[in-house]
Amino acid sequence: MTIQAFYNAAQKNEFARDFQFRVRVLGPFNEDDLLYIKTTTLPGKTISNQQVPFMGLEFNVPGTVKYDGSNAWNVTMWCDEALNIRNKMENWMKEIFDDQTSSGKYGVPVEVATMDLLGKDLKTIRKYNFYGIYPTTLAPLNYDLQGAGKPLDFQCTFAYQYWRLQA
Repeated sequence: MTIQAFYNAAQKNEFARDFQFRVRVLGPFNEDDLLYIKTTTLPGKTISNQQVPFMGLEFNVPGTVKYDGSNAWNVTMWCDEALNIRNKMENWMKEIFDDQTSSGKYGVPVEVATMDLLGKDLKTIRKYNFYGIYPTTLAPLNYDLQGAGKPLDFQCTFAYQYWRLQA
């Protein structure tokens, strides 16, 4: 491929940018909650390979699927001033396991998360749904009296069962 051909292809197809995403729904959160998610990943997927030997040859056949990172999907969120997002996250975690009553939702989770990938016009070009999602870790908030007033953020880790590309 020549430099000109690459340039023409780049003009035609553009490049995906690292900020072109939005998480619209996350369990009990919806678009009205304005989640302030500033970083995350689009998880991968792996089909296991199974080798079948026959007469000195190793035939490769597809096996089961694994959703890479389904046990630890990380997002980083900015905090709103009143800590509404964090409060809602804490309440969601308490619904899953309440350490005061030793009760909670022990069944298979039914909550869904929706992540949109956006075009340069900020319109959704692909939509992914994460099924059976629930929070596993709510990271601490770090305060500093000598800080420069930087907006606070915190990380959350979620587990989910599988994801699907929504048509």
